[in-house]
Amino acid sequence: MDEHQKIVDVMDQQQLMHNQFESHQQQQNLLLMQSHEIECIIAERQRQWQETIDPQNLVVGKVIGHGSEGVVYKGSYKGQTVAVKVLDDNGKKKISEDSMGIVKLGLMEEVEVWKNLDHPNVTKMIGATMSMITSGSRHKIKNPKPENNFCVVSEYLKGGSLRSYLLKLKHQDKKLPYKTVIRFAIDIAKGLSYLHSQKVIHRDVKPGNMLIDKKQTIKLADFGESEIEPPELLITCGERGTRGYMAPELVSKHPHGRKCDVYSFGICLWEIYCCDTAYTYDLGILTPDIYKYTRPSIPRHCPRSLAKLMEQCWDMDPTKRPEMKEVVVILEEIKKSLELLSRWRHPEGWFKLFKLRR
Repeated sequence: MDEHQKIVDVMDQQQLMHNQFESHQQQQNLLLMQSHEIECIIAERQRQWQETIDPQNLVVGKVIGHGSEGVVYKGSYKGQTVAVKVLDDNGKKKISEDSMGIVKLGLMEEVEVWKNLDHPNVTKMIGATMSMITSGSRHKIKNPKPENNFCVVSEYLKGGSLRSYLLKLKHQDKKLPYKTVIRFAIDIAKGLSYLHSQKVIHRDVKPGNMLIDKKQTIKLADFGESEIEPPELLITCGERGTRGYMAPELVSKHPHGRKCDVYSFGICLWEIYCCDTAYTYDLGILTPDIYKYTRPSIPRHCPRSLAKLMEQCWDMDPTKRPEMKEVVVILEEIKKSLELLSRWRHPEGWFKLFKLRR
């Protein structure tokens, strides 16, 4: 190699190192700007914040769950049994102060979406407070920190999640009665139809985010990924939701709207009917082009009307998916057909109905 080429190579390396240094500096500057913006947004939200519960009346008990945003406790508020989601970083996975700020901002946004929702198939939020830790010694939180004083209080549903319920049936090698499948599906569809009527997109519809009350009514929960639907389609920088239930347009980071919830509902409908998990492998390894063609296989014995609804809901083209209010109508028709079939099989039902109408 001649001297000239050596000099050129050294200069190239120096330029590369300089570019890398500049790139690193730019990244650091961007992170600092983002951190400052997050702090400003949180400060503004806190300035506008209004307490919706009295923390002195809140008693926190045992842990009943963990999530990406913190810990969920069983508690009591004014004598009512409640679920308390507490912002927490005392878990095994430590996160940075900036990340904690983002999580806190996410919880604040969840409260904004959730607080005005009121429907029999949507978990009821009771309120939220930023003064939980400082309010007194009645709270049984280990290692409390000043930044962990934010919590969201909602109704407590002792039936647990629909996912846990379905897994329990699977382990017992059992299936849900078909009429129960339809009843559960109607509950979920009505909840989603209500959200969409309020311009709310859930964006993380899955059995793990559905709770069962003592009457076995299904209620939608966890609005951490939810957003108010704007006139135009939403565009996200990263994936929102859970792979397997996410619509292809979300995985591909394409513009999306409320029809992404319809896709998720179709996958949930399959899982409720089959009492199984739609996918047994990690869908995170799939590219968006492969993911968009991936669907669970519908069993041959599945009634055609239900199979057709699944296929309509998880159609690749969002514009071809039905609205959730249309899904409710379809499921109600299936329910009526089941009731008619039951009467034909049990003529005494017709006789009782005839007597009532006389």
